[in-house]
Amino acid sequence: MTDTAPGLPQLGTTLFSLTLEQRAPGNDLAALLRKVATRELGPGVEMVAFQSLRGWPRLDDAAVRKVRGLIADSGLTPSCLAINLDLALQPGRLLSDDEAYEYVAVQLRGAASLGFPAVRVGVECGPEIMTRLLPLAEQLGVKIGVEIHAPLTIDAPPVAALKELFTRLDTEWLGFIPDFSASMRAVPAAVDDAHRKAGIAPELTALTRQLWAQPGPTMAKFPQLEQRAAELGAGQAEIGNLKMIFTMHGRMEPERWADFFPHVIHVHGKFYGVFDGPDGPSDPSIDYPAIVRVLREQGYTGFISSEYEAHAYTGLYSAFDQVRAQHDMLKRLLEAEPAVAR
Repeated sequence: MTDTAPGLPQLGTTLFSLTLEQRAPGNDLAALLRKVATRELGPGVEMVAFQSLRGWPRLDDAAVRKVRGLIADSGLTPSCLAINLDLALQPGRLLSDDEAYEYVAVQLRGAASLGFPAVRVGVECGPEIMTRLLPLAEQLGVKIGVEIHAPLTIDAPPVAALKELFTRLDTEWLGFIPDFSASMRAVPAAVDDAHRKAGIAPELTALTRQLWAQPGPTMAKFPQLEQRAAELGAGQAEIGNLKMIFTMHGRMEPERWADFFPHVIHVHGKFYGVFDGPDGPSDPSIDYPAIVRVLREQGYTGFISSEYEAHAYTGLYSAFDQVRAQHDMLKRLLEAEPAVAR
C-alpha cells in the first residue's frame, strides 16, 4: 500500500478510475478490489455505489456481508462511498424535500452497513436536506461530504450557503469533498484527440480553450462560446461537447482550498494523466504542489482518493499504471519539506 508518513493525508483509489477496466471480462468487484490491493494502490478504497453495487440502494443482508467480506479480504480500508440524489427520479417533477431526504437516508444507512465512514453527495443536497440528515449521520457514525467539482467554486452561491451552514453547526459529520477538477491550470491534452475523433474541427477546440483560459466565472462564458462556435459552423451537439471543457475543468485558484477548511472530510484526487517532465512526473493540467501545500498547511490527514478521469477522453493508458504514477507523485510532494510561499 502507498503509506504516507504519520500526520499527512492518506492515499487511496476510487474504483471510478477503473471505469474502462471493469468492462473487461472477469473484472468484477472482487477482481478490481484484489488488483487495487496487489498493485498497492490503497490503503483507501472508494466506490461509486450505483456503479459498483448491483441492487443499490437496497442491498439485502447477504449482499452486504459479501461486499464487506470482499473489502476485508483485500486488506483495503473503506474510505468513502459516492451516493447520489437524483432530484428528477420521478417523471415530470422534482422530488419533494421529504422524498429527497428519504432517498439519501436509505443510502446513508446502506453506507453504514457496508462499513464506509463517509459518503459523497452532490451540491443538490442543500442546507435544508443536510440539516435534516445530520441526526442520522451522527447516529450511524457516517460523515456526509458535498463534492465541490468543476465548475463549482467556494464562492458559488450554493457552496457559500453550505459553508455558512457548516460554520454555524460546527459539526464533524457534515462537510466538503473538494475535487482537484475545481482548480485546473490547463485543459488536458487528451481533449484534442477526443475532439478529433468526434469530428470536431480543431479551430472549435482552440476557441474553447482560449475562452476557458480567460478570467471570469465559467458559466458566464457559455453565451460567448455558443455565439462564436455557431459562427464557425458548430451545431448544437458540437457546442454541447465543447461546453464539457468548461464543466469538467474548473479555474478556482488552488489557494482558495484553504477556505473549505476546517470542514473537509475527504478529497478527490482527480487527474487526467501523470507523465514525465523536466521536473519529474506531473499532471500538466493540475498544480499539485499548490494544492498539496494547502492540504499540509491545514493539517489534513484524511484520504485522497485518486480519481483518474482521462477515460472520458482516451483509452490509451492503463488506469492502474496512472494511479500508481499519481500515488508516487503525491507521496513525494506530501513528504517533501514545505515549500516557501511564492
